[in-house]
Amino acid sequence: MKKQYRLATFALSACLLMACGARETNAPENNEAEKQTENISNIDTKIDETETSGALTESESRETPIAPKEIAIDFTVVSEFHPEGTAVQPYSLEILSETYNNITFADEWYNASEDVSLPMIGENWDCFYDENYTYQWDDGKLSIFDGENCLYVLEYPTDKWYVNGNNACLENGIFYGASVMNGYAQPDSCFMFAYDLENEKLLWRSADQTYNSMNFLVKGDVIFCGYGFTAEDDYLYQLDKNTGEVIDRLSLKKMPDLMAEKDDRLYVHTYSYDYVIEIGNHTEINQIYLNAVEELENTGYLPNGDYCYVDNGTGFEKQKELAYPNEFVIYDINDDGIDELLIGVEGTCNSDSAQYIYRFSEKKEELELLFDYYYGCRFYENGLIYAPASHSGYTYNDDFWPYEVYRYNEMENMYECIASVEELDLNACPEYKDNFPFKDDKDGDKKIYFVRFYEDSLRLDEGEYNDWKEKLFESDLFELNWHTLS
Repeated sequence: MKKQYRLATFALSACLLMACGARETNAPENNEAEKQTENISNIDTKIDETETSGALTESESRETPIAPKEIAIDFTVVSEFHPEGTAVQPYSLEILSETYNNITFADEWYNASEDVSLPMIGENWDCFYDENYTYQWDDGKLSIFDGENCLYVLEYPTDKWYVNGNNACLENGIFYGASVMNGYAQPDSCFMFAYDLENEKLLWRSADQTYNSMNFLVKGDVIFCGYGFTAEDDYLYQLDKNTGEVIDRLSLKKMPDLMAEKDDRLYVHTYSYDYVIEIGNHTEINQIYLNAVEELENTGYLPNGDYCYVDNGTGFEKQKELAYPNEFVIYDINDDGIDELLIGVEGTCNSDSAQYIYRFSEKKEELELLFDYYYGCRFYENGLIYAPASHSGYTYNDDFWPYEVYRYNEMENMYECIASVEELDLNACPEYKDNFPFKDDKDGDKKIYFVRFYEDSLRLDEGEYNDWKEKLFESDLFELNWHTLS
């Protein structure tokens, strides 16, 4: 991946190059910049030294610079954390176009986009502004001006290549920023954070490796940002602005380095591809999902009409009282660009403990059941579902438990079983010695794994099985933010 560079030639508007009491830069083509320049220049206006009644006049008092509040934000003893809060739903994203850009630099892409503008823009690489504030990097510190005064001077660790435009935002007293270390993934780096400047309190810190783009966008309660690197996956992330949690991500071919929004479309530049992505709210579909969740909570009936407990509806209130709280999450679990409704029911016995995946079909105008299995499934980022069996026919000496593996089949619009795994440990089950496949037990530990993988039936010893499993589950688990229905 290319080395990060300074955003140096945004020429559509000008920016003030200034420190807390410093100089002004004329920007005749930008009224907002003119206004801010005039206001900042007032800071340097000398107070009339003529003696009066012993106090400053009202006019002179207004022109007196206010000492900025200096804050050093320390992350050395802070890891990822998120406060509790009402869940924010992500926007649905659909890639409308993906164009190879001949490895065009971000500023060239931006300057060629006649109708696209950033939320904050600056002519100089270390200075930018939005509707309310001007942001100035100087010697590793970020100064924030309100047009008349330098309000804050913030110091926090971030790589020098990321002290560039559009990577900070002050909104309602909350500062949103990023701490980035350039290079391959490493602990405690490349994350976003929110900080209450008045109370000097860190509100949240996102997960590592969720931010190394040149800018981020705040839209409603969602933050759009990007991360990727040479040997790491490239994603456009959506963070909950109130908690910093990752609520969705969209896989791209290269790392998003610069992004802009217009008319509910994201324009994203990467190292070698330009994307146009449609932002859909899907509020109506989410409401349909929430209505289905409420119906389950109040009646025990699932979206497809099945009853969730074993009593067939004769004692719902009692069953609900005895069972664990049900769970749900709305998430694009199969990476098809459409959010699904995941439901977990952990009832009073194995027979009424299950997990479900539903999706709303706009064509059929109904919820479709895509997946139904025993409770305890694990969802992987490569689209696989690890589904533990409810019962086993053997006894085990280790922590193994039989399971199946499912993958979404887009053509069939359902999850299909692609593998099943069972272990036979002769040390725990000597009664099976007459049927044990000793010739397949290459390591001689009297343990064999029966694996059905698509159309193949395999007998694997410990080492062979571990290699097979590692290749199959090669990606990380989804960190889903489950919510209880109550």
